[in-house]
Amino acid sequence: MSALIGTGGVLIGVGIGLVGPLVSARIQARGASEQASATVAAAEHAARSQYRAVMDEQARQARRNVYSGFLEAVRELEQGIRTRPHQETHAAVRALGEALAQVEIEGPDEVQEAALTVRRELSAWQFARAVADRLAQEVAALDNPDPAWSEWQRTTARELSAAISAAEGVIADARSQGAFEEWQQWRLLLVGNSALAPSRGRELRERFSGVTWPSPEFTARFDAALTRVRDAAMAARGGVFDTASPTLLDALVRSGRVLPEGGAGISGWRPLDEAMQRFRLAARQALHEMPEL
Repeated sequence: MSALIGTGGVLIGVGIGLVGPLVSARIQARGASEQASATVAAAEHAARSQYRAVMDEQARQARRNVYSGFLEAVRELEQGIRTRPHQETHAAVRALGEALAQVEIEGPDEVQEAALTVRRELSAWQFARAVADRLAQEVAALDNPDPAWSEWQRTTARELSAAISAAEGVIADARSQGAFEEWQQWRLLLVGNSALAPSRGRELRERFSGVTWPSPEFTARFDAALTRVRDAAMAARGGVFDTASPTLLDALVRSGRVLPEGGAGISGWRPLDEAMQRFRLAARQALHEMPEL
C-alpha cells in the first residue's frame, strides 16, 4: 500500500512538473500568434494606406489634367478671338466644348458652375468681337463706295461717314469735361431709344449722386452729334449700312470711336477675367479638399 502511495506521489510530482512548461509554452505560443497577427494587421494597414495614397494622387492628377485642359482650351479660344476672324475660331470653340464636358464629368459642382460661367463670358466676348468686326468693316466701306451704288447711296454714305467723324470729335472733347464717365453711363442707357432725350433724368441724377455733369451746352452738343449719327445710320439702311443704329451709337459712346482694324480695340473682356479667377479658385479648392477614395 505504501508502495502504491509512493508511486502515486512520484507520478503526481512528474505531472505537476510537466504542467508548468506546457502552460508556459502555450502562453508563449499565444503571444507569438498575437504578435504575428498584429504584424500582419499593421502590414495590411500600411498597404491599404499606401494604396489609398497612390489612388488618391492618381485621381487628383486626373482631375488636375481635366482642369488644365479646360484652361488651355480657354486660352486657345481667347487667342482666336483676339487675332482671328470669327469664322476661323470654330475648332477652338469645339475644343472648349469638349474640355467643358470633361469638367462637368469630373466636378465638383462649384468648379462646373465656374467653368460654365467662363464659357458664357467667352461666348459674349466672341459675339461682341464679331459685332465690332462687322461694324468696323461697314464703316470702312462708307469711304470706299461700291461702283454699283446709286447717287442716293453715295450721298447717304458720305453723310453717315461725316456724322461719325463729327461725333468722334465731340466725344474726344468730352473727355476733358468733369464727370464724363458718369454722364457716359447715362448716355449708354439712352442710345437704344428713338429719342435721345438730352435732359432726361439729368436733374434727378445730379440731386441723388451729388455729381455735376458737363454743362447743358456741352450736353446738347454731344446729343446733337449722336442724333445726327442715328438719323444718318437709319437713312443709310438698305444696301449702304446694315448694322443697327443703337449698335453704332453704343460703340461711339462706349469707346469714343468706331473700333478700327476689325474691332482690334476689343483686346480683353473684364467679365471673363473675373469668371476665370472664380474658376481657378474653385479648382484649387477642389484639388485641396479632394476626398479620399
